[in-house]
Amino acid sequence: MTSNLQIISFLVSFIYGIFFYFLTIINFKLIESLKVYLKHILTFIYTIDMTIIYIIIIYHLNKGYFHIYFIMMVFIGFFVGFILHKKLLSKIDVKRFFKN
Repeated sequence: MTSNLQIISFLVSFIYGIFFYFLTIINFKLIESLKVYLKHILTFIYTIDMTIIYIIIIYHLNKGYFHIYFIMMVFIGFFVGFILHKKLLSKIDVKRFFKN
């Protein structure tokens, strides 16, 4: 695998981690009113689906080469998504948009 392809794979994994974090937030918002066992089942299915989508993207991107450090980049992207969410959420004043 060339170094350019590895850098592209790193970036895709990092961006996928951020994307995965925000979709996880949406998933939790959608299933918050369901029963506990349904939450667990839907979260498990969601996680399996997101993992399969990531593996397909990486396999198409670099023709089947899959390294463990790409997964580390997904975790780092997930953590950066968490930090971005906390920073952006604390800066937005939603109440000023909904004045009575």
